[in-house]
Amino acid sequence: MHKTLLLGLGAAAIACFPASASAQQFSEDNQRLEIAGIAPAACVLNAPVATNGTNTDFNPSGSGSGEVRIIQLVGASDAEPLPASINLSIPVICNASHRIVVRSQNGGLLRDGGNVASRQGGGGFGEFLPYQLSLDWAGRERDASSETAQNLAIDTARGAAGQAILVVNVPGGGGPLVAGRYFDAIIVEFKAAN
Repeated sequence: MHKTLLLGLGAAAIACFPASASAQQFSEDNQRLEIAGIAPAACVLNAPVATNGTNTDFNPSGSGSGEVRIIQLVGASDAEPLPASINLSIPVICNASHRIVVRSQNGGLLRDGGNVASRQGGGGFGEFLPYQLSLDWAGRERDASSETAQNLAIDTARGAAGQAILVVNVPGGGGPLVAGRYFDAIIVEFKAAN
């Protein structure tokens, strides 16, 4: 019943148009609808994962951080550093040219309340222990001492995705260390091009 009613109203409406309207020709035309968006340059880092280590333990503490703990920093009989190393794999996606920079906050392992000038060797006890860093990303590898780690950088001219590998090697020997807690923070920054 509703269909019949609607058809009847439509027919009546068509009959009311003047004769010139029914003779009018409609042309077909194309219309174009554009869809646009902007993908900003960005680098996304996920939680690091320890893939290998000696005398170390790794505890992730969030999506972009973690703590490397040296299980035994010095030997019990001579207080000299024991070798320690860890390989960290950091999942990364950068959609533009970018730069990765690795920095050491203290320049090495520094005893709480210690002095960077108090080095190992020379007959005294040290309060500062430098270490080696190695970075592998997008087919390039760089090495540096923790003391010069602010110079550890890799520039990439295009986007890349994969695993950035950071290796930390603490050497053994070199002289005894003063008892205490030793600490450093390694900062890994991916900077996308603007």
